[in-house]
Amino acid sequence: MTLVKVSTRQVAVAGLLGALTIALGLTPLGFVPVPTPAGSATTMHIPAIIAGVVEGPAVGAAVGAIFGSFSFYRAQTSANPVARMMFTDPLVAFVPRILIGVVAWAVFWLCMRGARVVGGSGRTGRILFAVGLGAVFAHTGYLFALERGVLALPGQEPVPLGQLGSLGLGLATGVLVGIAVWKVLSARAGAVGLAALAGSLTNTVGVLGLSVLRGYLPGPAALAVGILHGVPEMLVASVLTVLVYRGLSGPRLTPRRAASL
Repeated sequence: MTLVKVSTRQVAVAGLLGALTIALGLTPLGFVPVPTPAGSATTMHIPAIIAGVVEGPAVGAAVGAIFGSFSFYRAQTSANPVARMMFTDPLVAFVPRILIGVVAWAVFWLCMRGARVVGGSGRTGRILFAVGLGAVFAHTGYLFALERGVLALPGQEPVPLGQLGSLGLGLATGVLVGIAVWKVLSARAGAVGLAALAGSLTNTVGVLGLSVLRGYLPGPAALAVGILHGVPEMLVASVLTVLVYRGLSGPRLTPRRAASL
């Protein structure tokens, strides 16, 4: 008995999204400018998230493996000695990447199917995504305000923000974004967004955590990289994944395995 059946459609989707992953890595499209000290957020993990949500864990793992292969290949000639050590280690290069789509699928399934199994309405993902995205925006707003240092209003003198002011501005941003997300998104779109947050977090925590365990990075350095890069990457991944999923939800392109298996 075959445990996992792979259709021609799934093979084609895995190939297309895997090729998109490589194209993102070879072009500036793989790095989106964001207003944080990190300066940019990678989008290379997004195809693996989309693959997991749309076609299930097997396809998500396959696209993640292609992402890992690309990272492993690029590391061979990397000018950064730390990156070369990290991603020439197959454990670091492959395991977190493979898990991106699997975790994204699991979170989406739990939100859309699991909630109904226990008597919920399917709105779990919408609630959690509103809270999660609000938290990401709050953190990003706090970092941006802290770096900027002042609040400049038209026709008025700049007001120094300081630590407390930056925190307040970040929290206000997060609350407004959370409310807007709750009002605008459907339960399904919220589940997709939450799956993207989880998949992106899996990539960040997996790579940095294994790098610390394997001795390639000290803990404080990994934490700093995770905060400065991981947070904007979760934000970009969630927004783009929801937009792409909505584009795929037309009558001829409706995902077949989004909440199956």
